[in-house]
Amino acid sequence: MCEVACSSFHFGAVSPALSRIRVAKLEEIGLDMAVACLSCSEKPCLECPTEALSVGERGEILLDVGLCDACGVCVEACPIGAVGFYGERPLFCNLCGGATSCVNACPSRALSYREDHKELPLAAFLRSKGNPSQKRGQYVRVEGEPLRESWKNGVRIDS
Repeated sequence: MCEVACSSFHFGAVSPALSRIRVAKLEEIGLDMAVACLSCSEKPCLECPTEALSVGERGEILLDVGLCDACGVCVEACPIGAVGFYGERPLFCNLCGGATSCVNACPSRALSYREDHKELPLAAFLRSKGNPSQKRGQYVRVEGEPLRESWKNGVRIDS
């Protein structure tokens, strides 16, 4: 639902490839987890060679398409595989300009946006190797396992 809401909001189309949020499905541990830009404290994506990226008022990463040359450095730099790429441009979660369509569409309320969010450190993932999908999988294995264990005990630690 979150991928559909995102792609529909930004492109008027239903396509996970156009979504700025991606669901990592780890069937071996029975966990699906949405991954989007967390506006991490390290922000390795900002090392853009054309300076096409900046940080917005809400902490979101903003793309100046006029400066972007589609080099893919930002996609490779993201430690959790949250930056998508479609056609000639990277896809960053820009919080739908404040509308957070994925949060509003989530039927289980697993997604949230908080104005008072703190930048999360992702230093533990900075050395992650692989393509964005593999990096998302690594992130979800590490971050998702404690959630899964808490759910087994009937506790939600994510809210």
